[in-house]
Amino acid sequence: MIDKSRDNQGQVISNTAAILTALQHHPAGLSMDELIRRTELPRSTVEPLLSSLEREAFIIHSHNHIYLGPALSQLTRVAHAEIISVVRTHLNTLANKTGETVELCIFRGQHSLSVDHIISQQELRVASPLGKAFSVYTSAHGKAVLASLSNDEVKAIIDDKWIQQTEASHISYDTLFQDLDLIRKNGWAVDIEEHAEGICAVGVAINAEMTDHYSIAVSLPTIRFNRNMSKVTSALLACKAEVEESIKP
Repeated sequence: MIDKSRDNQGQVISNTAAILTALQHHPAGLSMDELIRRTELPRSTVEPLLSSLEREAFIIHSHNHIYLGPALSQLTRVAHAEIISVVRTHLNTLANKTGETVELCIFRGQHSLSVDHIISQQELRVASPLGKAFSVYTSAHGKAVLASLSNDEVKAIIDDKWIQQTEASHISYDTLFQDLDLIRKNGWAVDIEEHAEGICAVGVAINAEMTDHYSIAVSLPTIRFNRNMSKVTSALLACKAEVEESIKP
């Protein structure tokens, strides 16, 4: 006998995940029509799910736009509380040295998810919500992790699912593999307006005996990138060494 209730529960979870994933990619929010188009779900499915998510503060519905809510960020921090507690001091030091936004991210398939951050206090700064999903091949922290894998593993992860977010985004294995070879040689990755115009970043992977792949990045406006890249990279590499020493088994 088929358990239809279990099938229905699975569909609800799948639909909810589709909604939250779509919102992760659009921190500025989506209208109802945009959300329906991006999830390819009927309005009759989306509306009751949004009502439930809003009651639990997983989303915010304001001014005809829908955004991720604070509850998701809190869950993200709780899920990674152990490593955050170890790394946080080093992230603070890095933020103080550079004056720029610092992010701790975790590798999740085709995305690199922000699990902790320290936002720059400068007037012109980079700021993304906790839990935001960045494409691994357009973000400095994502590419830093990809460079620790083989090219065959990278191909399996991307699976020909390219999304060109800016004119600088990788949309082929040839250019991405050239970039990854350079990252392997240098020990750090750069994102020069690859995931968003006007934003650059430097990232490193954390090499440690952990199940998950973590990375750290410093993000800053393009206008400050060229003159500060050397200082930022040096501070980031020092942070990487300190973090890896702190989490040695």
